[in-house]
Amino acid sequence: MNRTFWAGFGVAVVVILLPVLVLIDARSSSERKASAVSAALPAKIDPGPPPPETVSLPPLDQGETPLPPSPPPPSPERGSSGKSVPKELADPVIAFSPARIREGVDREVRRREREMIRKKRHSGIRTVVYDPNHVYTLRTAVSHVTLIDFPEEAKEVYLGDSKLFMAEVFGRRVKIKPITWDHETTTNMIVYTLHRQFAFRLRVVPEGEEDDLLTFYLPQSDTVVNLNPLRKKMEADLAVREKVDLRKKAIETLREAGAQIPVGVSQEKGGVGATFLGFSSLGGVSYALFEITNATGRPAVLEDVRLRSFRTSLFWEGRRDYLDGQDYSQSFQIAVAPHGKERILLPADPPPLVSSRDGYLAEVRVDAQEGGRRVFRLEKMGEKK
Repeated sequence: MNRTFWAGFGVAVVVILLPVLVLIDARSSSERKASAVSAALPAKIDPGPPPPETVSLPPLDQGETPLPPSPPPPSPERGSSGKSVPKELADPVIAFSPARIREGVDREVRRREREMIRKKRHSGIRTVVYDPNHVYTLRTAVSHVTLIDFPEEAKEVYLGDSKLFMAEVFGRRVKIKPITWDHETTTNMIVYTLHRQFAFRLRVVPEGEEDDLLTFYLPQSDTVVNLNPLRKKMEADLAVREKVDLRKKAIETLREAGAQIPVGVSQEKGGVGATFLGFSSLGGVSYALFEITNATGRPAVLEDVRLRSFRTSLFWEGRRDYLDGQDYSQSFQIAVAPHGKERILLPADPPPLVSSRDGYLAEVRVDAQEGGRRVFRLEKMGEKK
């Protein structure tokens, strides 16, 4: 009985399941074949608009010429996706033409110029001169601090809405920070310093457009005056020129006035003479004063002047021991007109003559042109005590 039951049950299962398995295998085979065929074939081509309907025309007479058939309307360009493409992009000659390339380059240049102008126009650091009748706009941004430097210590700060902005005072500096994200937010602020008041209008702006530092200067402060470096340089140059001119006038006056400490030693050769007048001082600088006279009818030229200090020997008559560091000389090219005279100053500061053994020796060289070069030796000894 059991064998018969199980044998009948197995036959029933086979009879029922076998058609189902055959049907499933047939459907999967057909789907695989369809996908392979679609991959092998090219993309489907749009057939375009349907051809016009055929219209029967009456037969032509023997003398008439048949009209040529009208060409089909051009089909729009289509891309690989089947969508229509604009003509200027589909045609490479138009898409890459020099005119279109120049147009694109010009657009990019204009865009960059606008960006650079926008960046230059905004500066986070500003310097202004205080005006009591002006309300200053202060741009702030969230997560950024804005500092205000005043010319004097800030005493009181008043905010229109302290829930939107935070203000702190540090001597002459005030720190401002917004605590709202709303870019439409605005309020006012009044700051009192020791002698003045400052009015502000506070705004919240996007990040990158805020003020970082705002510095105030007073109209009469030295800093505002010094903002013009050219003016300062001109004033300095004028002061230097005036000082030089004054010194030149003082030197000229000193040369013409005569010696403050006279020496009065002179020598004359062939109508040309040299005189050691003495010493004068100006502004802590000592000068030896000499005078050259020309009594001839020919011009003369003063070339060199040398002044030395010496001490004579106690045992050898006429022997001179020249003092170290007491040698002053200078070259000149000063023309002395016929029947004229000229004075010169030689920077020199020798020690005074304290005894009869001390002396000065001046050597003056003059070119008398046709009269030849002449050397004058002017010697001055101290007085006996």
